[in-house]
Amino acid sequence: MTSRDKQNQKLSVANRIEPAVNRYYAKVSRRYLAAGILLTVLFALFVFGAFAFGSDYITYENMRYLVRDLGTAADEGARTFDRIVYNGSQDTEFAWFRGGMAVCGNDFYRYYDKNGALIFSDTLSYSSPVLVPADKYLLVYDLGGTGYAVYNQLTRIVEKNTEERIIAADIAADGSLVLATRSHDTKFVVELTNAAFNRTMASYKDGYVLCTAISPDGEHFLVASAVAASTDFGCEIEINKRGETASIAKDVHPHSMPLMAAATDDGFVVLCDQAVYYYNSYGVMERSVPLSGMTLRSADICGGVVAVVGQVNALGSQNRVLVLDRDGTPLCDEELKTRVSGVRAGRDPNDALAYVMTPDSVIRIGPDGSAETMKPESGEIVDVIPLTTGAMLCQKTSAYQIFTATDPSEN
Repeated sequence: MTSRDKQNQKLSVANRIEPAVNRYYAKVSRRYLAAGILLTVLFALFVFGAFAFGSDYITYENMRYLVRDLGTAADEGARTFDRIVYNGSQDTEFAWFRGGMAVCGNDFYRYYDKNGALIFSDTLSYSSPVLVPADKYLLVYDLGGTGYAVYNQLTRIVEKNTEERIIAADIAADGSLVLATRSHDTKFVVELTNAAFNRTMASYKDGYVLCTAISPDGEHFLVASAVAASTDFGCEIEINKRGETASIAKDVHPHSMPLMAAATDDGFVVLCDQAVYYYNSYGVMERSVPLSGMTLRSADICGGVVAVVGQVNALGSQNRVLVLDRDGTPLCDEELKTRVSGVRAGRDPNDALAYVMTPDSVIRIGPDGSAETMKPESGEIVDVIPLTTGAMLCQKTSAYQIFTATDPSEN
């Protein structure tokens, strides 16, 4: 036998060898294949049935509601912001929200991340938009109009209209809303919605409702109204609980007018023209701080910290700056010999207590009460939005971070 014959014999033997088959794994494989085919058929039937019998419920609004919590894990601790560019005006509104900046005008809403990139843009038709940020959501409502919308970082979740004009509104961390509207018969209606934006209760108020606030969990809400008291007006503060028609507490402070209110982690703070009042969630007033010796010019509440600026002389060239901690403890009480156009409470008291705006500069009040002044090279100062480090100086067409080691205005 030649070598070639031996090679052919080896090849023919190799061709007759079949690979070993494990019967157990073959059976498991066939079952997985059958299960996959069955699931594919069931999914196809589900999609067909959903479109055939539930097409009325498959709407763009419902799809936006499904993504309401997307993007809520943003980096809110970012310390540096890049320049943000937009087409605004002197009436543009700004707010810090979920680590980025919300910019709103009469006909637009935009959200930018800390790098200055435009994340979301929407079209509005509001005569006087107001921004109210919460932990996860941001409320935009038309003051004196009927429209309002709720956003997250990525999209508009809901857009609705009230029957009457909106006077005040607030949003809780879970998306619950409290809306104060004025009816045709001059009565005020306070509406409460749940996290699905469905109205759950409404009550009529005889007083002139000026501000509202809702607790972070959406279970308690406050209504502050101007009411007749003797020969003057008084501030009526009413605290209510969701699902209960009767209020759990009601106080009237004579010779005082409510200006703004905000919820804290364990209660509410109400700023009036004569004093600041602190309440817990059960309606018990725990502290009041009088605002005597000045004529209130501007005020702000951020995270329960209250910052007020009051005129102390007739010319307005000397103003008192008062900053109160979340429990009413004074953090700063200084006088500035300059004209003041506005004030913002600091987001982190360890970074800054307040930012005072003058016609041509911004004054940072440090944790120790020291004052540091910054003047922009050009452009008007529209607003200042405090950050965890520094603040955003907002102008008509752009905003950039100030009071940091690296000033983005130089970029």
